[in-house]
Amino acid sequence: MKNRNEIAAVEFPVNPIRIRECKCGCGYEFQPNRKDQLYIDKRHYDFDYNQNKRKVKNKHIIETEKQLRLNNRVLEKHYKAKIESQKKEPVKCYFDILKAEAFSTKNYMGISEEGSKLFYFLYDYYYRLFSNTNNQLIIEIYKHK
Repeated sequence: MKNRNEIAAVEFPVNPIRIRECKCGCGYEFQPNRKDQLYIDKRHYDFDYNQNKRKVKNKHIIETEKQLRLNNRVLEKHYKAKIESQKKEPVKCYFDILKAEAFSTKNYMGISEEGSKLFYFLYDYYYRLFSNTNNQLIIEIYKHK
């Protein structure tokens, strides 16, 4: 004959909080220790924060920095290619060539005006845009010293 406590233990779970699915999206179910526990452990909480909330919050910053690094790499490529043959600053090339390599003038770190010339600054390089006599856009690339 079973005693009453053994029957109660079989029919009803000891913990009154229902089993729930982890909020991070892993698909695992767990028995929470507290009624406000949403994640299995801290590792699942950190994963959820880093993959969802933090990425969305910093999305525009990440995209801007990505474009700045790309612009810097494109300028570096053209500067190093031309500086060996010219041996003087600034390096000049057509803007259309840079634009074909996904260079964008929307993102820059700073701007400086010297007379009528505008200089746009990136991490390691800065540049100036102007039109030549044929109305083609030319870019002058300078290296920070």
